[in-house]
Amino acid sequence: MRLPFAMLALAAGLGGCASLGGASGPATPRIDYHQHLVSPAFAPIVKFPEMDGQALVARLDAAGMEKAVALSMGYSFSDERKKLPDPAGLTRAENDWTARQVVASGGRLIGFCGVNPLRPEALSEIDRCLSLPGMRGLKLHLGNSGVTLRDPDHVARMEEVFALLQRRGAPVLIHMRARGGKDFGAPDAQIFLDRLVPRAPDVEIIVAHFGGAGPGYPEQADEVMGVFAVAAERGDPRLRNLYFDMATILVADSTPEEGARAGRRVRQLGPKRILFGSDMAAPGAPSLSDAWTIFRTKAGLSETEARVIAGNRLRFTR
Repeated sequence: MRLPFAMLALAAGLGGCASLGGASGPATPRIDYHQHLVSPAFAPIVKFPEMDGQALVARLDAAGMEKAVALSMGYSFSDERKKLPDPAGLTRAENDWTARQVVASGGRLIGFCGVNPLRPEALSEIDRCLSLPGMRGLKLHLGNSGVTLRDPDHVARMEEVFALLQRRGAPVLIHMRARGGKDFGAPDAQIFLDRLVPRAPDVEIIVAHFGGAGPGYPEQADEVMGVFAVAAERGDPRLRNLYFDMATILVADSTPEEGARAGRRVRQLGPKRILFGSDMAAPGAPSLSDAWTIFRTKAGLSETEARVIAGNRLRFTR
């Protein structure tokens, strides 16, 4: 018999106020760190059915999960390839809609703003959006925004963004993979670690999709994760607030080789740095529970590793 959510949340909270889960933590993830809503404005663009905050909360309830991070799709409206009119206005409207959904969730959803960092108004929109009720952090999608960390001008703008996040004490989730995966790999991870992470040393930073894009975990993403894994093994202090979500990297048809690569990186980084995420609910996508089962099975997680990852809770989720 499935317990009501309130009882599940109470049971999950019995372990005290530790920021990260341990071996006695819940077997089901407490938080989905990588989710998106589908607004009426975004649905025709992505060609998915609309999904508001109430629908996402229902998905959480079905999986026995406590909360989800709702990442605004605001940045997508500023993708110059779409040639949309008034991209700045559309981005603001999407961030506002997301904030309303978050507020209506009664604390079940945690809002992250969405902005293309290369837009002239990016810094002002980040500042404005972070002042909206329920909006706690920022989602950056480098591929969608046309950002490459191999362009010095782009890095300089990203340094400004990370410095703003440091001033605001706002966490960030970043999709690092460059547009189309072109000219992307270990050098990008090293630039990120050397230039951007030091600009926001006190905020929690989440690298999405294990350094790739998903679905799947190709060697290119593993090359990126290798940089972080080596840094973790040598105790690099820059990883103090750095985490990695596993959204869509292992799917039903992932090969044993992909699973082994991902599992190896989990162990090098340590499961306390790994976060559950499932990404936008595309038609036919697995349930949140199935996504978790696929990941833990394909990656060959031990019961202890799975419980640590399931219980991981960052400061901004409290």
